Amino acid sequence: MAGITDSPWRQICKIWGADVVHTEFVSVDALYYDSAKSLKMIDYKPIEQPVVAQIFGKRAELYPKAAKIVEQLGIAGIDINFGCPAKKVAGHGGGICLLRDLDNVKKIVEATINSVKIPLSVKTRISLNTVKGQPEKGQITVLDFIEAIKDYPISAMIVHGRTYETPFSGPVDLEALKSARNEFKKHWPQGVFLINGSFQTVESIIEDLKYTQADGIALSRSLYGQPWLFKQIKDYLKTGSYQEISKEEIIDTAIKHSQLLWECKGESGFKEMRKHLLFYVKGHPQASELRRELVAVEKPKDVEKIMEKI
Repeated sequence: MAGITDSPWRQICKIWGADVVHTEFVSVDALYYDSAKSLKMIDYKPIEQPVVAQIFGKRAELYPKAAKIVEQLGIAGIDINFGCPAKKVAGHGGGICLLRDLDNVKKIVEATINSVKIPLSVKTRISLNTVKGQPEKGQITVLDFIEAIKDYPISAMIVHGRTYETPFSGPVDLEALKSARNEFKKHWPQGVFLINGSFQTVESIIEDLKYTQADGIALSRSLYGQPWLFKQIKDYLKTGSYQEISKEEIIDTAIKHSQLLWECKGESGFKEMRKHLLFYVKGHPQASELRRELVAVEKPKDVEKIMEKI
């Protein structure tokens, strides 16, 4: 998640039980041209391992160098994003819109796999219109995507259960996810198939996992302000129940998060903490008052003083 999954956030997720964490997605073009900012985005701490770098771009010839840079940093794996619907990515033919050129998709996957030894995973969505704005022309689906790359040694696949045209609203298509899982396992029986979408409750996540028979879930937007979902899901899977998060745990997590961000980005980058803090107090009876204070924090001590009020 761009602007969210930086190193401090990934560390918080690992503390709460995440098995694998992904970096913010980084442009292969930027890596190819040695962008210092992009290299910083895939910097990580040992606690984050296994950490996977998510990369995107439409020029297959740039992937070998970008992938080698990632591998040389000691990152555990590479995930190619074939699913992003954002205008700045998909609008230029990247992300999910790459599926409109499956020959290029194959070139990208092949170029990456032939360049590094670390595992490669891919992320996509269930479908998009073959021609933008013309649904009558048909769709390209995740099944077409799987067919295109079936001969390559893919380690894992993440599929978002919505289309390009309905990127974040409405329910996920569980039937499409189940079909994708079954097709994936035909070609990569030992591979890991993960479902993705804005799942909101522990119970619904478990139900969807069982229905689709997926190996796991790639949590994204549902984590905003509640990184403890990892632990709750695992507890539910093991015991059939889970504990609600306590006020003290929310406070401790927010403070720890702010400290990690300060250590990572210092005073100049600390404003980034404000958006996370707004998520942490969502639903609180005094949320409006707390938000007014939290949008002005400048250091971890400010966070401590405000969070103690909840």
